[in-house]
Amino acid sequence: MRRRSLLAAVPLALTLGLASGCSAFEDADPPAEALETARTTFVDAGSVGFDLKQSAIPKGRNGVSAANGSGVIDKTSPKFQGQVTGVIDGNSAGVEIIAIDKDTWMSFFTKDFNPVDMADLGAPNPAEFFRTGSGVDQILAHTSDAAEGERTRAGDTVLQEYTGTIPKADIKRLFNLGEGADTFDVTYGIEPDSGELRSVKITGDFYKEAQTTFTLSLKDYGKSVTIDKPST
Repeated sequence: MRRRSLLAAVPLALTLGLASGCSAFEDADPPAEALETARTTFVDAGSVGFDLKQSAIPKGRNGVSAANGSGVIDKTSPKFQGQVTGVIDGNSAGVEIIAIDKDTWMSFFTKDFNPVDMADLGAPNPAEFFRTGSGVDQILAHTSDAAEGERTRAGDTVLQEYTGTIPKADIKRLFNLGEGADTFDVTYGIEPDSGELRSVKITGDFYKEAQTTFTLSLKDYGKSVTIDKPST
């Protein structure tokens, strides 16, 4: 009876696996092909939802610990609007940021936005993540030693992981960090059916003092987003 019950469960398990996209018989796309598809899908989307988290900021350092909002992907005028949480002179604070190309504005406990230089705060300009040719798409393009990883689940979404390394130059350009290493380890989570890049996990010596991990989550590909210069 037990053998019959186990055999009867096999078709159900296979059916559930196929429905979820996790079938053992489904092959992942080759790494180079998957990363290129993810790159072009990101660029062609025009806009995405954006969530960034950092594992830790060393004591005595300024930096961004988290950010979430929306980005407009463009080569000449990338944009970002959302909430940014960071540490400035030992104090943690959350602010709203609007970034359009090289210009950034901050709202801190007020409805008004004032111009700010993110470099003075030891923080990256979030719009640069969405600049075609030097943003997230270039991290994908510059990935070395790409290899297929595991299938994972993020909520109701099944993701195929790919691992690799990215050069220090890309980290310096986007994060204004990367003092302690020449390369950084990266793990991508790509939705197999759509080819959308949903997660990026970068680990390495962002600071000389300690190894750090940045985790970037992406969603809402192609959703209509309007980001305008604030009235000041």
